[in-house]
Amino acid sequence: MEPRALHALEFTVAIIGQTLLLAAGWGFLGTVFVQNPLTAPDRLADFIYSKPTVTTWIVTLVATVASVATATFLSIAFKEALRHRMHKSISLIHLSGGIALTRMSFVINFRHLIPTLMTLVVFGLTKLLVSSWTALLTPTPVTWSVDASGWELDLTSTWFESALQQELAKSGVALVRGNSTEIFNLDGVLSGIAAAQYSFGHPGIFNFNGAKYNISTGGVLPAVPGYNGTTELVSNNNTGLAFAGGQVPTHLHVDFSEGQTTQGQSQNFTLQQQGLTANVTCRRSNSTADSLNFRSSFNPIPIPLADGTIDYWLWVWNITGDCSEGQPSVQHYVTQSNSSTVPQTSSSGFLSFVVCPYPLQQTGLSWEHFTVAMNASWRYGFLPLTVCEINPLVTTSLVSYSNGVINTTVISSKSLDSSNSSLVQLLAAIVNHQSVTTQGLTTNAIGDALYAIYVSASGKNLTSAEELIDLLLRELEQYWRGVIEFSGTFLRSAFSAYPREVPTEAQMPVRGLETILTMGWYRQSATWGFTILPITTVALMMYAAVAYTLWHVFTEGCQESFHMFDPSNPIHLMMASSARDSHDTKDNLDDWLAGFERGGISRNEKLRVQVTNVAAYHKRFKVINGLD
Repeated sequence: MEPRALHALEFTVAIIGQTLLLAAGWGFLGTVFVQNPLTAPDRLADFIYSKPTVTTWIVTLVATVASVATATFLSIAFKEALRHRMHKSISLIHLSGGIALTRMSFVINFRHLIPTLMTLVVFGLTKLLVSSWTALLTPTPVTWSVDASGWELDLTSTWFESALQQELAKSGVALVRGNSTEIFNLDGVLSGIAAAQYSFGHPGIFNFNGAKYNISTGGVLPAVPGYNGTTELVSNNNTGLAFAGGQVPTHLHVDFSEGQTTQGQSQNFTLQQQGLTANVTCRRSNSTADSLNFRSSFNPIPIPLADGTIDYWLWVWNITGDCSEGQPSVQHYVTQSNSSTVPQTSSSGFLSFVVCPYPLQQTGLSWEHFTVAMNASWRYGFLPLTVCEINPLVTTSLVSYSNGVINTTVISSKSLDSSNSSLVQLLAAIVNHQSVTTQGLTTNAIGDALYAIYVSASGKNLTSAEELIDLLLRELEQYWRGVIEFSGTFLRSAFSAYPREVPTEAQMPVRGLETILTMGWYRQSATWGFTILPITTVALMMYAAVAYTLWHVFTEGCQESFHMFDPSNPIHLMMASSARDSHDTKDNLDDWLAGFERGGISRNEKLRVQVTNVAAYHKRFKVINGLD
């Protein structure tokens, strides 16, 4: 290939290559700014996440290649510009600076600050290219929020109220049917204890139907796939109040753009859902105001051994309390004793409850709230006669799904009204059911939880007796609130479990965001965009050199032999420096150069020279006008 064509090809490749690199850098930056974040495909994200060292090596390699290419293209442009600049007179110090630029180096000469500063700036920018490309291309953990929407069962809907009435009618006034009794007996107690004891420093993770809740269920139905618990179908189609656990389908859709589905390394959801809770206020009973008139009767029953001797006695209790609305509330308990005259042992504890209005035999009541009264005996005698007023509330809650645990925060709430009377009556029946089943033969689950708090706080002498009772009342409030919230989750699950279908009129919208943690690139800050500046500045300098070269080519022209001369090549420089014009000795370079004596170097720096042809394919430095 002819020298002229070779240089033209090299020059053209440099221009195109630099343009492509600049376009790639700005295109990538623009894509990140527009999409923010720009996420990597799942397979690539998994590779980046699992192999950070290899990823860093690959990114650094790509950045190095891009930087070397950028610097090489700039060097080619500088060489072409310097070649044409040397066609005119130039001082040796400026020639030295130009040669340093073509080699991506620098000169330091305090007698000539302009070439010093120019070469240092270009040198610094080219050294920043690797870090700029690396900072631009290195993937980092990013979060991507996507809209999510769906629906769930509305507990305040007319359909649910009607379905609940039908379920209650199947078993008369009974609370629950079949296997679901076991759920209420165990999970109902645990939900209350989890809600109460969390405030005293105990772990607050509660499990129901395979789903995990932080502190309490909040009365919400798990709406996210993977958080809805067991996938086993319910047995014998036992849904509704016969529900004993099973698959509860979710109806959530994530609004990905077409072709943008991303799983990422982790997924969190924040949804706005309907929940159920209660405003519970517990206080010491005022016998005059409350008019409970607690009454108890008992009947000791001997339990004999095979030889006819009495092993122990079962005391059957009948507890009655007067309600301000409706008929008296009645509860039945069984405790164990070693005597027919003394109903307890040294370790026995007895908590009796009555719920008003009495939920199992009441009709014609509005059922917007209810009251539960507690009378403590024996081991739990430190507790006063207590009245807890329970006002169920339907809530709008912000539900967070993260790390396999569901956490609920109430945004707003409102009381249930007469249109939800069956729901409130059922909640009262659940509390009534819990107040019976928590009492064992010798101890009470609620009483033991409060007793543990009482002993722990009493031993530390942290509070007065009155303050300690107030603390226990607050814990009791949290307990009953937890039971109500669990009941809400149970009912939503029971009436949403497969294969039961929820009609459109009973569906409540669910809206929120899915936040995906993946690997990619995002607009970290305004300063992150500055990583493209060194790349852009180098490209602009190259374009300036290209423009200078093209201007000289088209306005002044040049001899073909000039395309053989490379000012960055030391051999070419020595050839031109040693060449002489035998016909004119006045402008030969070696006749003007001083030695290394004092002041000689500074004198030589000011010499102005020009590359000229001596003969075909021979060049020399011609001194122009002596010193600059």
